[in-house]
Amino acid sequence: MTDIAIIGGGVAGLAAARTLRTKGYRCDIYESTGELGGRVRSEYFDDITVDYGFQWFNSWYPSLKEILGSGEYETLDVCNFKPGIQTLTDSGMAMFADPIRAPRLVPALMRSHVRSAMTFKEFMRLQRWIGSEIPHRSSLEVRSIRDAKAACDVSVAESLDHRGVTGRMRTCVVDPVIEAFMVDKEGRSSATFAKWMIGTLLRGTFAVPRLGMGELTSIMARVHGMVTHLNAHITGLTILDNGVRVSVDGAPDATYRKVILALQPSEERSLLDSIGWVQPPLESVGCSTWWFVSDEPIDDNGLITVDGCKRTPISVAAEVTSASPEYAPGRHLVAGSVVHNSLNDSISDLPTDLEMRQHLGQLFDVDSSHWDLVTRHDIAEAKPIIPPTRAVSKKGQKFCVDDKVFLAGVQYATPTLDGAIRSGQRAAQHVANALDTP
Repeated sequence: MTDIAIIGGGVAGLAAARTLRTKGYRCDIYESTGELGGRVRSEYFDDITVDYGFQWFNSWYPSLKEILGSGEYETLDVCNFKPGIQTLTDSGMAMFADPIRAPRLVPALMRSHVRSAMTFKEFMRLQRWIGSEIPHRSSLEVRSIRDAKAACDVSVAESLDHRGVTGRMRTCVVDPVIEAFMVDKEGRSSATFAKWMIGTLLRGTFAVPRLGMGELTSIMARVHGMVTHLNAHITGLTILDNGVRVSVDGAPDATYRKVILALQPSEERSLLDSIGWVQPPLESVGCSTWWFVSDEPIDDNGLITVDGCKRTPISVAAEVTSASPEYAPGRHLVAGSVVHNSLNDSISDLPTDLEMRQHLGQLFDVDSSHWDLVTRHDIAEAKPIIPPTRAVSKKGQKFCVDDKVFLAGVQYATPTLDGAIRSGQRAAQHVANALDTP
């Protein structure tokens, strides 16, 4: 019998494999597709690189630097967007940027329509709402939060209403940011998670590896002693007295002492059903991303952009080549995403390719008629909505079944790259503790 199987070769699964290796354990990893990395991957069209959906990470994320070995983070050659965001208002583009970290943006910052997006009183209310989150310097998953405080968590919409964040700052900045980075159009997510997310935006900078997000998972997949099974479709699990039997389509069953599930919620649910474990459903929201290339510059500011006046259906957009020109050498590559209204949104309800190109031109106030479509991604389950109280894990919580099947993935953490890594690390730590205990 082999000690450990990891089902799911995305970021959470790879983080679990790396963590187990540092503790001296080898593992088998099963991935249903032909490559590791899950959704954090890149695609190539001649000399153009696009990521699967508009992806980035925050340069502040502590887990990423922890999970990568000595020199591996530097190998990514991280390229940063400018520190800040910009939002389209009825008066024009309003910029929110850090002039200390980006002094070249000061002239544009002075010209932007900041007053159309906020008043000083609204800014102070937002600051009070974020409150004690500002000094924190850790991932949400490693916090020790009192049960009483965790039980008081409410939806981000309710929390903002309670603090009086209801004016232009809410409609032009806060709500669009929550939609863009939490795929939440209605403010149903945990306020605790929302405060943490906004706090990370203030501390770090949006970033991508120079050669695409696929470089990140390519490096993470270099785990000595890990046996990889690609195109491996797991059909069921069986809890045994001494371990877990894993049934693989077209291959002999294998038995392991411990199993880590690191899957999307819908994929995980079917395997948990096979062992009679009922998991409360967690809603996931879809997102579609369009990639266009232009011979002319698109955005001189190099900032992540949202539509605060809702002239377009765009949730978030950016000229990716403003951070890393290697994505489209000699040209300008823009990505724009639209968050779906629900899991059952029809693709026909979304903008056409032509309409999306026009919307992006309107957002950036440029002529987009000559842009070429590179590709489009429609992702039905982009991210789960993390409801109130679920954003904070109880101290020592294992997320496991019969102490044999351990659960990882963003649905057990923050739905971010940081959360995916932390969930994998946490599951691996509990597995190692269980194996080390006589």
